[in-house]
Amino acid sequence: MKQTTEIDINESVICDTSHLGIIKVSGEDTSTFLQGQFSNDINLLSETNSQLNSYNSAKGRMFASFRLFQKNEDYLLLLPREIIEPIIKRLRMFVMRSKVVLDDLSDNWKSIGLSGPAINKELTQVPENIDGVVHDGLVSFIHIPGVNTRVLIVGPNDEIDKITNELNKKLTPTDANHWKRLDIHAGLPNIYSTTQESFVAQMVNLPLVNGVSFTKGCYPGQEVVARMHYLGKLKKRMYRIIIEDNTTPTPGENLYLGDNENSQSIGEIVDAQPNNTAGIDALAVIQVNAIEKGNIRLATQDGPTVNVGELPYSFEANT
Repeated sequence: MKQTTEIDINESVICDTSHLGIIKVSGEDTSTFLQGQFSNDINLLSETNSQLNSYNSAKGRMFASFRLFQKNEDYLLLLPREIIEPIIKRLRMFVMRSKVVLDDLSDNWKSIGLSGPAINKELTQVPENIDGVVHDGLVSFIHIPGVNTRVLIVGPNDEIDKITNELNKKLTPTDANHWKRLDIHAGLPNIYSTTQESFVAQMVNLPLVNGVSFTKGCYPGQEVVARMHYLGKLKKRMYRIIIEDNTTPTPGENLYLGDNENSQSIGEIVDAQPNNTAGIDALAVIQVNAIEKGNIRLATQDGPTVNVGELPYSFEANT
């Protein structure tokens, strides 16, 4: 298995995505319950499309960002395994008398990620549209935004193992860090235990990747998110950065302005992974005025230099 530092983002790969876990939500009241909890419009979900979503505190701060899709009558959430237990625990607090059941499938179900120009040749079940879903028996294929075609394959362990063994012969096997790096280049935020309740959805560009509905009904934090959209001026947002260093920072690590009398943090890391050119690719939420000033550093005011890269989508004036 090749490591991230050996692989270009355009190479055709099959990625271990064991860092992702799976929550199943079932029961006859599920769609109504989830509509009142998450940031996107669950009523627009079907078996042929998936959604990015956030789950927020009452103050609009994100507990999680995740991909949601529907299979038969069940709804499945894909998110970092490390936050699954607290997310299930919190959601169960609000089930009350609703006919809703939440299960952690992560021990019996899993996913693998495919990326690269060869994917359409090697896989017949690639959904036509980004965010699209194709179900084939027990296995689901989800088209994920990326630099190249990306597909996340989800299903029971034995089914995914069969697919993995076959595709390992045709694509370059690599680790979960490479899949995270592909998320970074796609500008897709992941929330980890160290960054829970750190960001409002707009700070991590979630509306720009279709992760927020501004026309649905109420959900936790909706007033804060809506007020920022309609009335606020965003002072922080997420940028893709390249760090001139070979030590990978952890999510939540601070950024500073170099050569500045003010020693306060001007941003923090959302996610970071090594690249194949002796540096670090990362997403970071940074003060907009700090981007304009430049000379951003990691960890301390004289830490490694941070350069701003490009995202695959443009910022909007009011998001």
